[in-house]
Amino acid sequence: MEQLPEEINLEGARKDLEEIQAVFDSFGVRLFLTYGALLGIYRDKNFIKYDDDIDLCIIDEIDYETRKKIGHKLQDIGYGPQPISFNVFGRLEASEDGYNGDGESGIIVCQKRIRTTLFFFKREDCPIHGSDFTCFPKYGSGRLIFTPAHFFDKPDTIKFKGKKYLTPSPIKDYLVFMYGKDWKKPIKGKHAPQWVGSHPGQPNTNNL
Repeated sequence: MEQLPEEINLEGARKDLEEIQAVFDSFGVRLFLTYGALLGIYRDKNFIKYDDDIDLCIIDEIDYETRKKIGHKLQDIGYGPQPISFNVFGRLEASEDGYNGDGESGIIVCQKRIRTTLFFFKREDCPIHGSDFTCFPKYGSGRLIFTPAHFFDKPDTIKFKGKKYLTPSPIKDYLVFMYGKDWKKPIKGKHAPQWVGSHPGQPNTNNL
């Protein structure tokens, strides 16, 4: 797999997004535009040039076989693995090609024209937010990233380059939660909060 540049290829990102959306549509699984990808398209009417990937989320409850088949289909159309590792029982473990995780939560970290991360969320009770959608990237890992579940209660859509994509809702409230009240100001290197740091005093238990 060729080494991709650090900054995103805007046209390549559009093409990858459309292809990935088509794969999920073929399985009848909803795909959400989230995190920095949504921030850029909502604020700048395009992906953020200095971003290095796009993030997409899945909240539907789907079986393990379907998760694996989605990963296989992406492989079949040219999406290879990113060179990234996750903490599993205190040791870094390389991401597998295709779907990583179990039948409840996991991740696909792939690349073609640009890097894309697909978070397969599971719903959990949360004493802070009431309920969170969280991602365990590998079997035996802790929680990586999260979104309060209420942002997906009534999904919104956004139009980009003639296509409609599902989003959390309300979009502005979601962006304030993820990037702060100054979300309208481009700040290179600013990322959405991870689970650790946003849930003080709660153990980041493994998904076993």
